[in-house]
Amino acid sequence: MAEESPFSFHELSAAAAYLNRASDELRETIEALDAGIAALKIGLVMWVVVEQYANPDVEGHYEAEQIGYAKVNGRWCIALRRVVADDFGPWEVREIWAFNDAPRDLRLRAVEKLPNLIEELAKKAVETAEAVNKKLQETKAFTETLMKKTTRGAK
Repeated sequence: MAEESPFSFHELSAAAAYLNRASDELRETIEALDAGIAALKIGLVMWVVVEQYANPDVEGHYEAEQIGYAKVNGRWCIALRRVVADDFGPWEVREIWAFNDAPRDLRLRAVEKLPNLIEELAKKAVETAEAVNKKLQETKAFTETLMKKTTRGAK
């Protein structure tokens, strides 16, 4: 090892400390957002594409990275996943992590999609509430009819 590296171990150590401080602050911010969403008790799964690309080796085969809100290891959280699909099938999950457990480079790519995720989650919450209310009205009408028939039959 005759040549001297342009960077020293000291410089690497300083860069790592800087990177870790920034990552820790991002982790804390995501934890706060996770806690805020969890307090809403939405319980809905939503995924947004971070990056998607075709596999050059297999025609009709796609890979994607997604940020979402889902249950990972029994806990609702902001999550990241890598998925694959082909022209004929749904996405198949290859890897999934709670946001802060995902590889650092994936977290960095995905964080800019957080506003899209929140927007899509809000839309899905409204759609789901409307669907629940419609089913509630149908169930109430069915129950009322059934109770009237039961009451008449008991006399």
